[in-house]
Amino acid sequence: MSVTRLNPTSGIEKVYNRLRFRSRYGLRRLVPALTPEQSELVARLGRDGFVQLDGFISAPEVALLQQEFDQALNNLEFEMPCLAQSKVDPVRHKKLLDNHMYATNEQLREQGLAIDRKDAVSIDQVVRDFNPSTLTVYMLERSARYRKLWLDPGLLTIVSAYLGLVPHLAEAYVRRNYPSPFRTMNHYWHRDLNSRHYLVKIFFFLSDCTVESGPHEFVRGSHRSYDVLNSKVYYTDEEVNDAYPSGGAHRVVSEVKAGTVIIEDTRGLHRARMPDAGQRDLGYAVFVPFLPGREQSYYRFPRAACDSLSEFQKSFIPEVCLT
Repeated sequence: MSVTRLNPTSGIEKVYNRLRFRSRYGLRRLVPALTPEQSELVARLGRDGFVQLDGFISAPEVALLQQEFDQALNNLEFEMPCLAQSKVDPVRHKKLLDNHMYATNEQLREQGLAIDRKDAVSIDQVVRDFNPSTLTVYMLERSARYRKLWLDPGLLTIVSAYLGLVPHLAEAYVRRNYPSPFRTMNHYWHRDLNSRHYLVKIFFFLSDCTVESGPHEFVRGSHRSYDVLNSKVYYTDEEVNDAYPSGGAHRVVSEVKAGTVIIEDTRGLHRARMPDAGQRDLGYAVFVPFLPGREQSYYRFPRAACDSLSEFQKSFIPEVCLT
């Protein structure tokens, strides 16, 4: 896999990007005026690379979101094929392990590591027999409650103000992580490289996150420090510890309560720890601008639900995602 090194955007690049994404810049007229609190959050996001909003989702609302997510899992509506960690052999699958468990669906099937629909009888059976590290559900196509949260106008305003344009909601999903014997890609330290200049993620914590259940970690300010650990796709714990010692001021560990929302520039160094016990339920919203004609469909969104949104909210949903 080739690596695109991140660099601070030069003046020429800024002009170039304004031309490339001029339609997304033009949508800034839809962005509501920032409140003083939002302005402070945008400033903190620029300085630290993240902001944490404790209690953003009320406890009753978290319970309803959790109920809908559990129902989808019980109905076996999670993405398949997915990785069966119980079938991984450290010797036979060494190449896959060395590649941080990255494999296409076809490669998982070829290596006998796929959980397919024909294999799934119940959620308990899937977890017991196959020991998946991650189950992913695309809740926006299923739930008005999730659509409302993922398109919260206040959150979208902060994202747009930080990026300086109106991006697309490029990806939207919810994951349940389980303790598993092998780390997968997002469990290693890395920078998100799918957009050099415009990238924000929102994390929606739907369960309490402790050291045991696998907290998210971020290196404060590393979204601006591109001269440090910016030459590979993944980094070892030792490499990150040498540059940013564990327990130091730069290291942020998200031990948070359910209902917390974190907005983060994930071009900075980050990882998700593997759960040691229990499970972690976490929602993801990924914001990047697609070039005109290059929109991609990573989730489905009901067209009728989109029609009821404000013009500002509608501008985030790629046409190719509408069903």
